[in-house]
Amino acid sequence: MKFTLSITVVVASLAFAPAAVAARHGSRPAAPSARHASRPAAPPARRVPRTSAPAGHRSRRRVPTHRVAGPEASVTLTTPDLRRALSPMPAIAFGRIDPRAPTIDVSTATRYQTVTGFGAAMTDTSAWLLYDELPADARNLVMASLFDGIDLDYIRVPMGASDFSAGGVPYSYDDMPAGEADPTLAHFSIAHDEPYIIPALRQALDLNPGIQFLAEPWSLPAWMKANDALDNNDYAGDLLTADYQAGADYFVRFIQAYGAAGIPITAITPMNEAHTPSLYPGMNLDEDGFLTQNLVPALRAAGLGTQVYGLDGSGLPYGEGMLEDPAVRSAIAGIAWHCYTGLDQMTTLHDLDPTAGLIMSECSPGIVDYTPAETVIASMRNYASAVDLWNLALDPSGGPKQPVPGCPDCGGLVTVDENTHRATLTQSFYEVGQLSKFVQRGAVRIASDRWVADYSNPDGSYGVTSGLDNVAFENPDGSKVLVATNNSDSPIHFQVQWGDRAFEYALGAGATVTFVWR
Repeated sequence: MKFTLSITVVVASLAFAPAAVAARHGSRPAAPSARHASRPAAPPARRVPRTSAPAGHRSRRRVPTHRVAGPEASVTLTTPDLRRALSPMPAIAFGRIDPRAPTIDVSTATRYQTVTGFGAAMTDTSAWLLYDELPADARNLVMASLFDGIDLDYIRVPMGASDFSAGGVPYSYDDMPAGEADPTLAHFSIAHDEPYIIPALRQALDLNPGIQFLAEPWSLPAWMKANDALDNNDYAGDLLTADYQAGADYFVRFIQAYGAAGIPITAITPMNEAHTPSLYPGMNLDEDGFLTQNLVPALRAAGLGTQVYGLDGSGLPYGEGMLEDPAVRSAIAGIAWHCYTGLDQMTTLHDLDPTAGLIMSECSPGIVDYTPAETVIASMRNYASAVDLWNLALDPSGGPKQPVPGCPDCGGLVTVDENTHRATLTQSFYEVGQLSKFVQRGAVRIASDRWVADYSNPDGSYGVTSGLDNVAFENPDGSKVLVATNNSDSPIHFQVQWGDRAFEYALGAGATVTFVWR
């Protein structure tokens, strides 16, 4: 069940306690994102009927499975009402295969991408809520739950303001009075981040030394832009060609400053959702030219080996163009994708260039046709090596944020009430934890039968058809992990087969389960 934290005491029993650190510590515009549009239309009529098994399996009376000597699988369950929330359940012994049971066959014979990690965005809002608005005991418990308990280890960090800024006022690291410029970056400073963002990131890193940080700006400083403003209202916020090099140097200064503060930046993107009109920070940018002629050369000249991903948004043609352009492809590690036009398009990018890395860098529960568990499972089934949800922590109203149109129903992994100074772990926390707590960095996705399908349609609808979805991994320590989620509104009975053995399980509607065995 949920736990709620007060200033001095835990006022509800904990259903989840932080565990030990896991073994993981061993000139083409990007398409506008749909994140800030209205909620996508209902899935199309071609959705498969709600069912408890793939087509072709006939209904049957349960027949007991006769056990044979074999391993046991641990079972961890989260239900939609959080009566079970990352709750250990009785282990299940592998037994004989029932040929009549609907079966998920798990096999290491087919291997896919390697896992980098799981996480969410430490926005200005998230850091302020976690670090400033919780008393020390509560903050320590919540941070331990995030970075030790469910072992989040891939954290997105905005470079300056996003729409989620605690004070509601956008900022950069080199703000100048209107009409003035600073081409040498003499006034560059990360002082804004020192009171709570950097301390929150340091605490996360203390709890989980294996964290990798992905950083990107929503806008470069206003004086570098045609509108001399941080927004991109009416698409007016073009980065001035004359300031491309200053923009690249701004990245270098940020990475160096954060490194000196103890926060190593593993990867960056040129910016978030290029060419998206907004009253919050945004910018138009020739990503291809900036990447190849300015950003990557500046990083390498400074001796920085920081990875660079392209796109950081939605828009399949633009991602394809980056992978097909030899100059751009040689400059980037791969593509950072947002979920707002569907997750299956990552497989299209993978098929175009199987050597390109793919990360799912943003998806916000509350505005998409994916549950949190389905977001992570479908991302991984579509070749993502890392998955980040949007916002680690928000308040009960989904803020605080800049008071302009943005993300009205976004939700975090933690809800922090700045009035009562209490925190609640959300459904997103537990459903993401069903993967992040058990799938180690360096794990390899392995084959498992899938009974549902991704879809993304011209009318803007997207998602996963109704039924049981799953994804399987082999960890570096040899353990096997299968995570299944039931996105239908009826229980689903199934059999998990491993080699010549199997076990049966019934998963309730809306629930997510993790099996681990050796």
